[in-house]
Amino acid sequence: MPRVLLVAVIFSLICNIACAQDGRIFLSKDSGNIWKRMDQGFPQEAVVNDLAYTKGVVIAGTQAHGVFVSRDELNTWQASNQGLPKNIKVDALEIFENKILLGSFKHGLFISEDNGRSWRATHKGLTDSTVRCIHTFETRIIAGTNNGIYVSTDKGKTWRNIFQRRQINGITSMNGRIYAAGADGIFLSLEQGENWRIIYHKASVHNISSNGMYVFAMSYEGTGKILKTNDDGATWLRSDAGLPAKYTFQVEKIGQRLLACQWDGVYKSDNNANTWTKSSEGLSPGKPFKELLITPFGVITARP
Repeated sequence: MPRVLLVAVIFSLICNIACAQDGRIFLSKDSGNIWKRMDQGFPQEAVVNDLAYTKGVVIAGTQAHGVFVSRDELNTWQASNQGLPKNIKVDALEIFENKILLGSFKHGLFISEDNGRSWRATHKGLTDSTVRCIHTFETRIIAGTNNGIYVSTDKGKTWRNIFQRRQINGITSMNGRIYAAGADGIFLSLEQGENWRIIYHKASVHNISSNGMYVFAMSYEGTGKILKTNDDGATWLRSDAGLPAKYTFQVEKIGQRLLACQWDGVYKSDNNANTWTKSSEGLSPGKPFKELLITPFGVITARP
């Protein structure tokens, strides 16, 4: 075997072993203090873009490997792509009543009514085929796209554009209000998404969440910031003390605790994000973690 080819083969084997050792999906049963690897049957090269949970089923949407599901609390994973385009890039997953909604890159929206076993397209009225985020609000399903926000009031059958000409990266709600994070700031709606006004415009915001007390914005500003507000954006407080000087992927609430995904692991805060400490025991050391999901049997985190 030629030396160059031999070196390439050895390098590939080393990379595959390293990836296998690193793991992709982890579970914590103590609110994020200690983590355990749980990705048997999940491709180690598959990048996880979003997670969802419904009726004992965990759904993982990936960058180029479609959808995988676990029906036994992460002990095993199986591909579940019936009805989906081959190698679809899944950007968003959300649960609405007994349905699973899936948003994709350039393939639009899909819906599953059998707990992720099969999928069908649900594009009527959707004029942008890249769906970055999905959020449920009361009886409405709200989707963020490269061309603004779409809403469905008939359980995903048809869609209507209610906020145009802007990229929407994340949506959350709190106290009857809807907040949308976009490439040109953060927007607020008091009317179920029918009307919007800007409440933050200093930088692009790639994600947004809430804990019932504050709305948390994950900004690209500078080296990345977490900001919080409890007055609809009249004031924003810096809320990333203790985190690396890089943007945060996601913030989720479990009980009174907040967890944050960062470039070197997972962090926790027990004081409404005033300060953060690393909480990555059991995770692949020094690796980024991008997704968080709260389930009845624990917290799930996944690597990009």
